[in-house]
Amino acid sequence: MFKYLYLTELEWADSWVNGGDIPISLASTYLHETRGGVFTPDENLIHDSQVDIKSLSPAISIKNVKGFSMTNCYINGSRVPDIINASYYEEDGLILSFCNNLNESIALKLGKKCCVKISNLRKLRKIIDKQVGVKGIMGECKYTEDHNRSHFLKSNEDSWQHEYRMFWRHTENQVVTIPKGFGKLVTSY
Repeated sequence: MFKYLYLTELEWADSWVNGGDIPISLASTYLHETRGGVFTPDENLIHDSQVDIKSLSPAISIKNVKGFSMTNCYINGSRVPDIINASYYEEDGLILSFCNNLNESIALKLGKKCCVKISNLRKLRKIIDKQVGVKGIMGECKYTEDHNRSHFLKSNEDSWQHEYRMFWRHTENQVVTIPKGFGKLVTSY
């Protein structure tokens, strides 16, 4: 399995091609009030609920909950939708984001200058797992029009990214060393 990694600087490709140190940033690094390029307003949000939790505000303000349930409730005489086993919280962790497609318009929209084709993602994840000390998870991002979010479920507004991610539950930015041969420079912009 291979994916594409768009990089901000051409010289950053050297570590992916010839081996070396690569930085891995926390998801919150990409959190921003507005959506654009690599930034999103819901980057490290976990929102898993039948009802948009934010829609209950200001009558009910719910933050940092896991497994929250509320049934047969009324506010000012109006029935509030039942919520069963909902989660709404922020979760930070390390992410590496790849793209399923080689596409110049994606690179430019992300503000990137080059692209490296990455081979053997499973082996790469295992090498990083050992250095981070946590087993990562990886998968293709899915996109939705509704309120639900996770590290692998993003807004439809981000669907142009065609993203594939690796995620580690680790709370500090990390620099890891990868061996030669994981990447091949395919293009620069």
